[in-house]
Order: sequence, then structure tokens, then C-alpha cells
Amino acid sequence: MRLGIVVESLLDRLALASGRVPVPIIDAFPSIIMARCIMAGVQLGIFEALAASELPATGVACLCATEPCATAKLLDALVGLRYLRRTAGRYRLEPSARHWLLRASPSSICDYLLFHYQQWEWVTRLEDFVRTGKPIHIHSEMGPAAWGAYQRGMYEIARLTAPEVAWRVRVPRGARTLLDIGGSHGYYAVALCRRHPQLRATVLDLPAAITPAAPILAAAGMGARVQQQAGDALTDDLGDEQYDVVFMANLAHHFTADQNAALMARIARALRPGGICVVQEGLRPAATHAPSQFEAMGDLFFALTSEAGLYAVAEIAGWQRAAGLRPQRVLRLVTAPGQGLQIARRPPARG
Repeated sequence: MRLGIVVESLLDRLALASGRVPVPIIDAFPSIIMARCIMAGVQLGIFEALAASELPATGVACLCATEPCATAKLLDALVGLRYLRRTAGRYRLEPSARHWLLRASPSSICDYLLFHYQQWEWVTRLEDFVRTGKPIHIHSEMGPAAWGAYQRGMYEIARLTAPEVAWRVRVPRGARTLLDIGGSHGYYAVALCRRHPQLRATVLDLPAAITPAAPILAAAGMGARVQQQAGDALTDDLGDEQYDVVFMANLAHHFTADQNAALMARIARALRPGGICVVQEGLRPAATHAPSQFEAMGDLFFALTSEAGLYAVAEIAGWQRAAGLRPQRVLRLVTAPGQGLQIARRPPARG
């Protein structure tokens, strides 16, 4: 997938072919407004106001406690973005808004979009990063409010992907214990435990992540089968041969290659013979291939916020192989384009 200019008429096509359309302006300016309009629609309650019925701009403004004329401008912008439809001066939700942008929807991503306000601030520091090479290190910089927004947003993303992950990960026969490293809200562990009733999970994450994520995990109703444990993936002793499955989602891009290699060695020791290590990550293409738009943007964003970035499949498999594990072929996720599952198995005991 790629964001960019969408030609809607023959005149558009001819204008682009002429070479006189300032494509960088079209790439840069509308994208800023697009993002902020969607974020504002969630934060101000615009979409919720239209959940029950269509309304004029004055009706939306009354429900949202906003100024009517300015509200009409935002509503029309959301019409242009095809999240709303306007008929005879009244606005209603398009199906995509009803599916993704209402809190009552099982597919709601409202909290993730509210977390964009924090990410927006980080991106304003991109130029300083490029000049100096010094990243932000978000995990040591965030306060309690930002950590709460972070966990709620990450939970909504995990909720969309976890069912596919649980279905595609083949846990070892008779597996009983799972360690979810950096899992905070624990939803991947929840999905795997629901699919495998004999499985129990420990979710290891920083204390600052565990505190705001605890209510999210409690709401899953998994009781004692999924437990949180405060710690640090980079320094904690993971034990010896304690787990049948070690799962790590969207964490490697926050660590350097050396840190990931050292962590993988500890994961390998923590696995029982025949156990598996599952690394779920956004994947960078091999050096011989140009990155896609999303791959390049993700790589830059995580370099900005954590100093590392995305890794190629060969790099992740290399850490696993160096730790004595046997990597399998990567599984590309349908519900998370650009992400994959790199699974490796600890060899079974001899004899």
C-alpha cells in the first residue's frame, strides 16, 4: 500500500503528465491536514455525535460544544476525506467511520488516533535527529499520561492482529508456559491462551508500562492464566528452560542489533528443548531491495524515537541462529501489512 496522489479525472491525468503539478506540495500539505482532521474528529467527539443519526452542522456543534461555523469546516473536510457524507445540509457517517472511529465498534481505533497527538510532537523533532543523530528515547521520556495513551493505542492495534497471530503460531504439542516480552496489555498472550487452554502466560514489561496496562488486561477476564510482571527485557534474567513459547511483538525495533542479539541468547536459554521463539515485527527489505513507502517511514520513525529502526528478516533470523535456535520461514501477516512472524525453534533434547 502507498499514500499519494489519486487521479480522479482525465484533466488530472493530463496535468500530472505535463510535469507542471507541484507534486511535493500535494504530498506534504494535504497529508498534514488529513491527519489532524481525523484526530480532531475523534478528540472533539464529531464521529460519536453522528453515531445515532444524521445532523446539521449546528446539531453536531451543540453536541460537541464547538463553534458552529468552524465545526462546519471540519465536517466538510471529513466529507472530502470520505469519512462523512453530506446530503441537504445534514451529515452522516460513512461505513468506514462507523467501523473504525466509534468507540462502541469492535474495530475501534479511537485511542490509537488520540495517541497520534503524542507521536505528532515526536515527529516535530525529526530535523534535530537528522542533524545530530540523537534519538528521543521515548520510553524514558514519557510521563504517566503519555504511557497511558501509548498502552491504550497499542492495545487497539494488537486487538486487530492478535487473532491472526494466535491462529498462525503453532505452539509445541503440550506447551504449558509462555513468556510475552514487552507485551504490556498482554493481548497477544490472551489470544494465544484462549486458543490453547492449557497455556499460561507471563507478560514482562517496564513498570511504567505495566501500571496503565493493568486495567486493559483485567478487562480481558483471563484471571490467573495471564499475569503481568514488571521488569526490563534488556537486563532481567529470563531463567533456564522455563518456557515453551517466548513471544516478542513490536519490540525489536526499539533495540540496537547488539541488544537484540544478547536478548535472543537469553531467550534461547529460557526456552525448553523443542520450544519456540516468535518475533513479530515490521520488516525492512533486504539491502538489495528498495524499501516501500511504509517500510521507509516506519524505519525512520523508530530510528527517531528509539535509535534503532526496522530490521530485515535475515537480521532477525541471524540473531536466532546465533543463539542456537533454528529459524523457520517468515510468515507475513494479512491483518498487519508489512509485518511478519519470524519463528525459530530450540532443537529438541537428544536421546
